[in-house]
Amino acid sequence: MEKKLDLLILGATGFTGKHCIPYVHKLSKTDGKNLSWGIAGRSEEKLKEVLAEMSKKIGTDLANTPIVKCDIHDETSVKKMVESTKVVINCCGPYRFMGEAVVKACVEAGTHHVDVSGEPQYMEKMELEYNDAASKKGVYVVSACGLDSIPTDLGVVFLEQNFKGTLNSVVTYIEAWEEGDPTPGPSANYGTWESAVYGLAHWNELKDIRRKLYPKRLPSFEPKLKPSVIPHKPSVVDGWSLPFPGSDRSVVRRTQRYFYEVENKRPVQIDTQFVVKSLLHVILLAICGAVFNVLVMFEFGRKLLLNCWYVQ
Repeated sequence: MEKKLDLLILGATGFTGKHCIPYVHKLSKTDGKNLSWGIAGRSEEKLKEVLAEMSKKIGTDLANTPIVKCDIHDETSVKKMVESTKVVINCCGPYRFMGEAVVKACVEAGTHHVDVSGEPQYMEKMELEYNDAASKKGVYVVSACGLDSIPTDLGVVFLEQNFKGTLNSVVTYIEAWEEGDPTPGPSANYGTWESAVYGLAHWNELKDIRRKLYPKRLPSFEPKLKPSVIPHKPSVVDGWSLPFPGSDRSVVRRTQRYFYEVENKRPVQIDTQFVVKSLLHVILLAICGAVFNVLVMFEFGRKLLLNCWYVQ
């Protein structure tokens, strides 16, 4: 039997997968490490093209990087893929459609699973369905390892550890920026857009999942964190603040629930906000948000939103 890879990037030809390759390559050699890693996807040809592209980008020959063919819709293929590595870095989204098959296979094979999901329905459903089995196998299934949830969640933990007194509540703010040279067109990738469309369309699923996942509600503590005025201009950031619709709040609340139930610590209340620079942007976002909310309610509206993504 061939030796397992330490890390395997699934979906390496996509936006997120490509972004991971330089960092995984760097990590594999940092501090004297010698981690083995590879990439996985449906097309061996496209995977080789990605390795050639990334080789030019980072100035290192990646031609000998192991390649694992995997079709996410083929159970046998997924099983072989997860058995070839110790950790799967899953970059195939939207996870509500393509995530569970990989999580299930990882738990059964004893392989750890990491993804960059920002989809609360997917994350909490996986916890509901697979937490017991993963715990028995000693498998970690870690979601939300993307841009915003890690600094939000760990930031609250860090603040609590260094706060003199009882930390009652935290409000976080996220601002958008562009990495590298700005390019024309949408600032988010298609997978993120598709996740947002279907996530909002099926938002009501969360109530039933959470009712089963958390049969006991957390106690209410005083003073209660009041919802922020929409919109408002906080003193700590330069711009206008609006509620952040991503997964950060649910991620932090899940961590705080764990601390309460396992360590008997008082949970910190959390509010997550994002910042835009001007009132005009607030108005435009409100209009676009209203249209978006209406369109996702209907199948034709969802198709329209997904098709319009490609229109420049």
